[in-house]
Amino acid sequence: MPKKIAVIDGNSLMHRAYHAVPPTMNAPDGRPTNAVFGFVSMLLKFVETEQPDAIVCAFDEGRPAFRMEAIETYKAQRPPMDDDLKVQFPMIEGLLEAMDIPVVRVKGWEGDDILGTIASRDEALGYETLLVTGDKDAYQLASDLTRIVTTKKGISDVAVYGPAEVVERYGIEPSQVPDYLGLKGDPSDNIPGVPGIGEKTASKILQQYGSLEEVYANLDKFRGKQLENLRDNEDAAFASRKVATIVRDLDFPLDLEAASFPSFDEAKVSEAFGALRFNAHLKKVLALAGGGRSEIDLNWEPVARGAEALGLFEEALEAGERLGVAFEESDQASLFDAGLTLAVSTSKGTALFERDDALTMFARIVREGSFAALDVKKTVQYVYPADTSSKGLVGDRDLLAMDAFDLGLAAYVMNSSVSEYTYNALLDGYCGGVLPEAESEEQAAVMNAAAARVLVDPLKRALEDDGGWQACGNIDFPLVGVLAIVERTGAKIDVGRLKQLGEGTQKDLDELSAQIFRSAGEEFNIDSPKQLGHILFDVIGLTPTKKTQRGYSTNAAVLKELAKVHELPDLIIRYRELAKIKSTYIDALPRMRGGDGRLHTSFNQTVTTTGRLSSSDPNLQNIPVRTEFGRHIRECFIPLEPSHKFLSADYSQIELRLLAHLSGDEGLIEAFCSGEDFHARTASRVFDIPVDEITPELRSRAKAVNFGIVYGQQAFGLAQSLDIPYGEAKEMIDRYFAAYPGVRTYLDTTIRDASSTGYAVTMFGRKRHIPELTSGNQVQRGFGERTAMNHPMQGSAADIIKLAMSRVERRLVDEGFQAKLLLQVHDELDFSVPEDEIEALSDMVREIMEGAADLRVPLDVDISYGDNWAEAH
Repeated sequence: MPKKIAVIDGNSLMHRAYHAVPPTMNAPDGRPTNAVFGFVSMLLKFVETEQPDAIVCAFDEGRPAFRMEAIETYKAQRPPMDDDLKVQFPMIEGLLEAMDIPVVRVKGWEGDDILGTIASRDEALGYETLLVTGDKDAYQLASDLTRIVTTKKGISDVAVYGPAEVVERYGIEPSQVPDYLGLKGDPSDNIPGVPGIGEKTASKILQQYGSLEEVYANLDKFRGKQLENLRDNEDAAFASRKVATIVRDLDFPLDLEAASFPSFDEAKVSEAFGALRFNAHLKKVLALAGGGRSEIDLNWEPVARGAEALGLFEEALEAGERLGVAFEESDQASLFDAGLTLAVSTSKGTALFERDDALTMFARIVREGSFAALDVKKTVQYVYPADTSSKGLVGDRDLLAMDAFDLGLAAYVMNSSVSEYTYNALLDGYCGGVLPEAESEEQAAVMNAAAARVLVDPLKRALEDDGGWQACGNIDFPLVGVLAIVERTGAKIDVGRLKQLGEGTQKDLDELSAQIFRSAGEEFNIDSPKQLGHILFDVIGLTPTKKTQRGYSTNAAVLKELAKVHELPDLIIRYRELAKIKSTYIDALPRMRGGDGRLHTSFNQTVTTTGRLSSSDPNLQNIPVRTEFGRHIRECFIPLEPSHKFLSADYSQIELRLLAHLSGDEGLIEAFCSGEDFHARTASRVFDIPVDEITPELRSRAKAVNFGIVYGQQAFGLAQSLDIPYGEAKEMIDRYFAAYPGVRTYLDTTIRDASSTGYAVTMFGRKRHIPELTSGNQVQRGFGERTAMNHPMQGSAADIIKLAMSRVERRLVDEGFQAKLLLQVHDELDFSVPEDEIEALSDMVREIMEGAADLRVPLDVDISYGDNWAEAH
């Protein structure tokens, strides 16, 4: 069998999908996703039907000059692309990249020409080609080895055209299609053709004469108005044919012999599809790569419904079984509200419930039972939505008391560097097989629920054997319900203030743009690295410092270096920072509010390798802290009620305190226990100067060394951050270790132990596997050593704040506080608190946070409050 390569006309399919799928779908950040959803739906349907060996996707990159010269109005009548469609192209390209599907763009050419060129190359190799497009021009490419796959209706109904099908449909050979379009024209592309000649007439004429040349050689055979139109529009006919003829010899790199599908990294696919919440699509894509692994028998039968399902459910609940649960939404649920299925796996079979019954039964499991799920927080949000405008079927106390085993979280604690926590990945790793391919969405739910129940014991045994059960069972699992509560509470923003800030920021950007153009001596697209590179290196004549595949780099590091010799790079840095903050926060945050008007970020426990929580949709942990602009953004975060204050509780220098505790260095311990300014004390020891003579500059340098040591920074990094000579930086680090010798000993021991075991570990047993420690590459190995040094401090700090967060939320509920926990940002907890609870809340939070771990040095907590986040910080 010849190799089968599919080539997708990306623009054609995106337009068709955009108009076929209702505009009711959005990504977590508010961007529309209907076209992307439809595109992937059609791609998956196509792959299921045709099973190609490789896939390539082509996108337009302009209109060829020869077509514009032939017909000046070529495609000129087309309106500008809708903004809601335009914004989706980067998303589909991101998904294609994750699926390892090559994307081809050729400047100045259309997707049709790329399709034609690949088909020509395939035929030379003896490969079969499937051209996936809605453009009928492509029928000219049909041959014994090339077929055209075109959508008939919607996004899933397709037709396949080879030469025979083209003849049957149009009465002409594929090679005659350009002549056919030369006669009839194509209004959709502004190709005029010959007036008065439609499909049937054009077909009949070509059946008789074969080509345009023969038509015009036999004009004497035509009569009346038809003769007049042909004679008067000869130039238009040949120009129309020229424009409609697909080019088949473009020059672009593409290794068709090496191309294959599926060949993707499942973790990258999971991340890309998960970011858009395309969960149903994700399962199907991952299933494409699962064929090489043995299937596992999970014994999920019998599958019960109705009264039988209820009986099975009640019996298992009464017996105290750990139930496996899985929800499944119909592929079309987001379009047609087609429903929801809950599968509950028990020792005696699977109970199936639908729609409202599914929610009611799962709420009972949360309140009364014990269960396992791949992602407990996400599963719980079916009955406890992350938006207070939607009714919850369970309460805060239910979530804090639930007995839930989170499979993904358990696997994450086993190895936080993996990042793929799917049923098949876990079954393959812990049970030696994968799920068979589901024949329906209902069966997928049944199998997933069975997998959830089966995976609990092997994962728990693995955690106990590996020493990770303490971190998982005592820290991460209890936090799941807390995070669900905090996400549902949400954060309130002052939209009016944000709008004012946005208007002022736009003025600043406009002024910066004007400064940039004056400095450059001409206007250009500031957001284009290529145009910026031209200005910096060709026009101004600065010396390039780094080259990439696309030309000379203009990234932040390069610009920072160039700013030493010219003002323009610094202006560009400021412009980029301002533009990014405006688009990421000022413009985006109001659009991302829920039905209750609040922002509901997602706190993720399985993203970072250190154990820290991350925040997404929106990321509220990444707002700049030390800049004036970051402060203005934080001023827009306000308490939930007018009578409340915004209160912040922040660990002071927790990682440095952990370094003192873990290293046992007497000097560090004494510095923290003295209650004096820690950085000034360090400066005094490092520079051998009395504390009262330490200048702000020396304190600042000592602070940089303190934090640099925690993060494994070497002399080169310190020299760059302080902008001092390498020798001076090395001397500072040497003096630091002379002042605190226990730190040097501890770090050396940590690296040696990690190199021996392959991982570093926190105070609470959380391991971070570091494969770079055994790398033959010195740069990679150096990264591994710095990671090993840092993980015990950063990971332990993450564990401590999670323990504190969990205990604080339980006290809030148990003691009836009206205050609400809003956010966790690294070492900080933020609250909305009634004024009459400020003192009680502060005392309670301080008690818990400072007592979260027993260290050789005090855990200090700074607590402050104000009318907004900025004032409280």
